[in-house]
Amino acid sequence: MKPKDLAAARALLRDPELTVQEIATRLGVAPSTLYASLPGGRSALSSNAQSDPTV
Repeated sequence: MKPKDLAAARALLRDPELTVQEIATRLGVAPSTLYASLPGGRSALSSNAQSDPTV
């Protein structure tokens, strides 16, 4: 996934009402691609947000 797609995925994953399938569809990728590109999914976002300014 391109950096702008990863940023969009991170932003969309912050919305608890969206499923991974819906996010993957919006980005034109398979859910497995999201899982591979963003290991840990939503839970990783909250833990990385404090240590990674790009999240």
